[in-house]
Order: sequence, then structure tokens, then C-alpha cells
Amino acid sequence: MATTGDDRMSAARFRALLDSSSQGIIEVDSAGVIRLVNRYAEAIFGYDHEELLGQSIEVLVPQRIRHIHAEERMHYSDDPRGRPMGLGVDLTGRRRDGSEFPVEISLNCVHAGDETTTVSIVTDVTQRVEMEAHNRQTHKMEAVGQLAAAVADQLNSLLSVICGSANLALQNCDGNAALRGDLEEVARTAAKATSLARHLQIFSGREAAEPVWFDPNMRLSQMEPQLLSAVGEHIDLELAPGEDIGELLADPSQWDRVMLNLVQNACEAMPAGGRLKIETSSVEVGETDNHWYLPVSAGMYIMLTVTDAGGGMPPEVQDRIFEPFYTTKPPGYGVGTGLSTVYGLLMAAGGSIAASSQPKRGTAFQVIFPRIAASPSSQAAGRARSDVVR
Repeated sequence: MATTGDDRMSAARFRALLDSSSQGIIEVDSAGVIRLVNRYAEAIFGYDHEELLGQSIEVLVPQRIRHIHAEERMHYSDDPRGRPMGLGVDLTGRRRDGSEFPVEISLNCVHAGDETTTVSIVTDVTQRVEMEAHNRQTHKMEAVGQLAAAVADQLNSLLSVICGSANLALQNCDGNAALRGDLEEVARTAAKATSLARHLQIFSGREAAEPVWFDPNMRLSQMEPQLLSAVGEHIDLELAPGEDIGELLADPSQWDRVMLNLVQNACEAMPAGGRLKIETSSVEVGETDNHWYLPVSAGMYIMLTVTDAGGGMPPEVQDRIFEPFYTTKPPGYGVGTGLSTVYGLLMAAGGSIAASSQPKRGTAFQVIFPRIAASPSSQAAGRARSDVVR
């Protein structure tokens, strides 16, 4: 039978409607062969239209579960009905390049004459899953911060009594060298405990700030001798200040401590040496950016990036790096307060931090401080330029 103009128009209209969907649509026959696919499905799986038609639907499923998927598909063919998939189960799709991503799938049956096909409605839920994971991490850190603040308060109350009593006893132990030695050890240990309690206070965001306007690039240049001393001769330090990033309203001591803690962390990741790069830049954070560990509002920020060439971190370590006293070092080689201190300082300053790392490929920490407004010096410069124009 010849195809009429109306048939061609109907087919084109059907195709346009299919491709306008914001979800992937895939039709397969009873043998699991792909008969139809829309543009969104092609995009999320990374295939061209022609590459998918005639393929088994299992090509879109991770290799490790293809046999399970094939069995489930055959069971479905015996009793086809519309239903959602993955209730209480995480479903995963496989892209053309082999990468995997989370999906939601709804199945529906289409009856045409003697043939029954299955239509899958596929939704890429990567962004939602990442947002949920980010929210869980944020809530966990908030809870840990509240606990840290309460513990620090209690510790400080107890330690103030211990320190006071030890110092008073030291004043009244003349002639008893053994007792003096014991009391001095008590005082030293209490001082160390007080320092740890202060780290907990900082982590919970209780660090008092004294913000002033300063130039981050100038601050970085001034700190170069201190940074070179900190990294040692076995590490190649590269400073890369950004152009025209402006001035920052923040506490310079917080900026310094954040940088030094990140540099120390990077050096520890490169015991055999390597390249350590410190960059400054201006960055705009969008409403949908969800990779920051601390919640931030959309807007302009000044960013400090510290990148090392160390061994990197697996995902399970990245999830815990800012927790106080969490460390991957062996006992006696650190208590795990460096990055938690950075976290707390940024919380107090209204900034945030992000980490990007892969095993054997190094780690990059990105720190942002809010760029609140034009500094007095830049305003004066603007007025001077206006005077020249007039």
C-alpha cells in the first residue's frame, strides 16, 4: 500500500511528539529487541538512533546484571502489565562509553494486532541522587558539628578545673621533685586536651572572625617564604594568582590558616615529593551547584585551589575527611584535626569547600570565600576613573 501525504504527516508528528519528551522512551518487542527510541533516550545513553535500533535492550544494562535483567524481562513478557520498576531497588543504566548512572523506569504494554511490545519510560535521576547524597552529608556534618560544640563546652569546663588545680598544686610542692614532675605532666596533658577542645569549637563554626579588606593575591605573595618552608625541598611549589579577582572582606588569619592546613595536608599526601599548585580565582556559584560541603548561596566568590600530585582518595575516605579526629594515618602520626579546622573556619566565614580526588591521580581542594561587594579601594579607583572620563 502506498504511503499517503497524511500518513507521512502523522508519522512526522508522532516523531516530533516522541522527541519532545523530557524522558527516555524505548520500545522493545517480545524478544527484547529495540524497535523504537526517542531523542532523549539516545542522549542519556550516548547512542545514535541507528546504533540502538535492532539491538538487545540488555546493551543498556550493566554487564554484571544483564542475565538477571533478561530473566526479569522474560517473566514480564509472560504477564505484561503497566508498572513502575525499582521500588526499593536502585536501578542502573549503562552508557555507550561504559559508564553507569541511576535511572527510574516505568513499563507499559502496547497491543497492536497480534503483537505486544513493551514501552519503557526511562528517567535519568543522577542529579536527584547526587542532591540527596549531598543533603545527607550536610545534615550529618551539622549533627556532628552540634555534638562537637557540646563536647567542647563540657571539656573546657572540666579542663579549666584540671588546669587550675594543677597550677595551684605546682605552687605548693616545693621540695618534692617527684610530685612536681607528675603535676607538670598533668598540666602539659591538660593543655593538649584544651587544644583539641578548641579544634572542636572551630569545627562547629564558633571561631570569632575579624574581617578586613585585603588582596588575596598579595597575601599569597607575602606568604610565599612561609609556604616554601612548610613544603620542603622535595616538593615543587607553584603559585598561580588569578587576574583581577578583586579584594576580599574576611579575616586574613582565617585565610592563612585555611591555606596552611590545606598545604600541610597536600604535603602529607606526597611523601616522595611532587608538584603542589596554589591558585586564586574569581568564580560564580550557581543555584544548582551541589558539590560544596557547606551550603552556599548563588553569587560571586573568591576561590583558593590547592592541588597535589599525591595518591588521591577513594570515595569512602572523601565522605569523612572533614569529620573531627578522622584520619587515615597510623596511630601516633596525627589526630585528624587539619581538615575539620578548615571546615569550621569556612563555616564561620560564610564560605565553603569542595574536594575532587581519584586514587593515584592526586587531589584538589577548592575553597570559596564570599565576594560581598566592592572594596573601599576599588570604589576609590572607580571614582578616579570616572573623574578621568569626565
